[in-house]
Amino acid sequence: MYRKAEAAVRKAVAEAVRGYGAPPELLTGRKLLVDRHGRVSICTPRACEVLERLGGTCHCAGLEIGRMRGRRFTLGLEGAWLIAGRAEKYVRVNEKAEQLVLYGRDVFRSSVVEMGRVKEGDGCIVLSPKGEAIALGRVCSGDVFVVNLLDRGAYLRKGE
Repeated sequence: MYRKAEAAVRKAVAEAVRGYGAPPELLTGRKLLVDRHGRVSICTPRACEVLERLGGTCHCAGLEIGRMRGRRFTLGLEGAWLIAGRAEKYVRVNEKAEQLVLYGRDVFRSSVVEMGRVKEGDGCIVLSPKGEAIALGRVCSGDVFVVNLLDRGAYLRKGE
């Protein structure tokens, strides 16, 4: 069961998007929906109309971009995919590191090909050599430059 996101949820999502250095205007013209588990999905106005006609009884709708945890929004992989092209907090890795990241490994400084405006402690989007969002991570100091928090390979490893 979905409901339209209230102002507090929209604000939390905008803050999270801004936290990755992307403009929250990326959400303009799109509807946000929240289910009873706190999953936040982005949806076109037309799809929301169809959902309303169905009485909101769908089990899934739109593109899940993250989750609400209390009053805080946590960006998910699809949300990262959505904002990757405009985010300033990113790390692009080489092909070898791409493979390792998809197996849940961290990113070493020697594997970084390009990086945006990141500093220690920042959340960042890990990009493949082609610029695709493959993981979310946290920047740290030392040889391990980005700790892998969530990657696209996790779906396969979990078996979901």
